[in-house]
Amino acid sequence: MHTKLVSLFIALFLCLPLFAQKESIPRIDSEGVYLVPDEMPKFPGGMQAMMKYLSTNVKYPVEAQKKGVSGRVIIQFVVMEDGTLGQEKVVRGVDPLLDEEALRVVKAMPKWTPGVADGKTVKVRFTIPVMFSLSKKKNDHAPNMNIPELTIPSGQEVTNKNLVGVWQSCLVQPGEHDYRIALLPVLKVISADKTFINIMTRGRDAKSNAVIFSQGEYRLPSDNLYVEIISKSSDPVFMAGTENEISVERLHDNLIKLSFSSPDKEKKWVEYWFRVPSPDVKIMAD
Repeated sequence: MHTKLVSLFIALFLCLPLFAQKESIPRIDSEGVYLVPDEMPKFPGGMQAMMKYLSTNVKYPVEAQKKGVSGRVIIQFVVMEDGTLGQEKVVRGVDPLLDEEALRVVKAMPKWTPGVADGKTVKVRFTIPVMFSLSKKKNDHAPNMNIPELTIPSGQEVTNKNLVGVWQSCLVQPGEHDYRIALLPVLKVISADKTFINIMTRGRDAKSNAVIFSQGEYRLPSDNLYVEIISKSSDPVFMAGTENEISVERLHDNLIKLSFSSPDKEKKWVEYWFRVPSPDVKIMAD
């Protein structure tokens, strides 16, 4: 079947303001590891330095390139009290070749500045995505990564609980008065007609060619629960026919934290999404 180029113009929707109380966030998990310490651990040089480390050190497996395999591997680990990393594991994989490479690079990371709670260094659980995007250039063995940063204030009352809009996957580093956000090349479009699409951009920004990797319908049983019913998917975890229940935590009118679990409930992870102005995206569809 020939591939056809479809121009998709995504418009932001007007949202009715609603008032909500801030939700409480558990600080420590069942294993005694902090999720939200007073100070989050930091990669040497900060978030942008970590992105540079990944883009420099991740080597796209040649066999995966030949197979046309790409996607986002989510790695979870614990930053120990001395800044070393431990308990590294893949919580959402794409392909064994990419999973192994993402895990290798995370395990090779230098010491971090440890997290702090109550004036003491503590263990903190951390999750990051490692992107593998096929480049048009031959012999390019590194993932194509462009990570723009921005900052939004924290501690504000959430007044907009409407999820309709265009969201971009991101890394989040909480500060004392703000959230530092590094945007990733994955978009989620939640429409007012109860449909959604997830998009992986191909190029260096949101205006480049992109592909839809999953789509379907959704429902909102409550303010804190978002359910995706997937009708079409190339995602190796959430296949077509999957009904995916996602917990929603609102950190800001334009920043949400989504908590996922795999269909077999054995793996759990979180993702952060930032509401963005409407990009003009060209979608590659079959």
